Amino acid sequence: MLVAGAGAMFAVALPLTVLPSAFAGRGVQASVAAPQAHAASASVQSASLPTGGVAPVARRIASPAIDARPARACQPASGPSDYVNPLAHARVTPERIDQGVDYAGSGILTAIGTATVTHVATDGTGWPGSFIEYRLLEGPDAGCYVFYAEGVTPAAGLRVGDTVPAGQPIARIISGWETGIEIGWGAGRDTMTYAAKLHQWSANSDADNAPTRAGKSFSALIASLGGPPGKVEG
Repeated sequence: MLVAGAGAMFAVALPLTVLPSAFAGRGVQASVAAPQAHAASASVQSASLPTGGVAPVARRIASPAIDARPARACQPASGPSDYVNPLAHARVTPERIDQGVDYAGSGILTAIGTATVTHVATDGTGWPGSFIEYRLLEGPDAGCYVFYAEGVTPAAGLRVGDTVPAGQPIARIISGWETGIEIGWGAGRDTMTYAAKLHQWSANSDADNAPTRAGKSFSALIASLGGPPGKVEG
C-alpha cells in the first residue's frame, strides 16, 4: 500500500513540474493582452465650399495618444508626403518667397494635414491683416506650425484648440487685398514666423526681397503637393 501510494503521488506531481515549463517564454503573452491604440470616435464630415463664404469648422475629439505627445523641435521637410495642397480650392498667382510664400488671388485655404489650431487673430497681429496658425499632428512635419497671414478671413467658428483634418477649410482669401496673403512655417509663438525665430529675417530682408531658408522649404513643400511655388526675387 505504501509503494502504491508513493507511485500515485509521483504520477500527480509529474504534470505539476512539467506544466510550468510548457509555458516558459510566453507567460506574459498568455496573461497580458496587447494594448489597443485609442482612436477618435467622432468622424469629420467633408466640408462644402459655398460661394462667398467658408464652411463652418467641423470639430472632433482628438486622440489622447496624439495630444499627449511632447512637441519636438520643428525640422520642416519639403519632400512629397501624405499632406494635401492647401491651395487646391483657391486661384492664386505666386509672388515672392520671404519669411514664407506670398500669393495674390481668391478662394479657400485648407489645412495641410491633421492639426490643432494654435492662433486665430484678425487685428493687432503686427501683420497687415489676420494671422492664423495651426500645429501639424501627423506626417513627416508633425510638431511643426503653419501660418496663413495678411488678406485672409478665418473660417466660420474657427477657434484655438480646434482639431481639424487635412483638407478642412481654415480661411478665405480676401480678393484684392493690397498685400495679398502669406503662408509658411510658423514658430508657435504669438505671430512669429519660423524664419524670424531662426534669425533668417531682418529689418533689411524685406527691402532686399531676400528669401529665407524656411520660406524656400515651404515653397518646395507646396510644389511637391501640386501647388504653385513662390518666386525668388532677391
